Amino acid sequence: MTRVRQARGALFAIAALVLLLCIPPDSEAASGRAYRVHGQVIAVNIAQAPHMIVVKTPLTKHDDMTVGAMVTAETRIVRKGKRVALQTIRVGEVVWMTYVKQRDGVFARIIQVQ
Repeated sequence: MTRVRQARGALFAIAALVLLLCIPPDSEAASGRAYRVHGQVIAVNIAQAPHMIVVKTPLTKHDDMTVGAMVTAETRIVRKGKRVALQTIRVGEVVWMTYVKQRDGVFARIIQVQ
């Protein structure tokens, strides 16, 4: 296994852990509260289902938050006002992402590529 594959696997394992830790208690998760972040794409997984995107957003000068969200057929992905596929998003690009925390995971609703 190459170092790149190992690093990618570790990144997705961390993203999955972050997802699990970010899921709120049942009462809040059932409501499907929406959140919006602005940050840099650090990973896009189209090789496995469910597809995922991981965005790193700054909180303060020395602190940031990483959000991993599943991308489904209902996710709206837009670049310059036009819908695009997840495959067109590259690591390093800046996005606005609206996501919903639900009982069964974190789901991207809208991804706006800058």
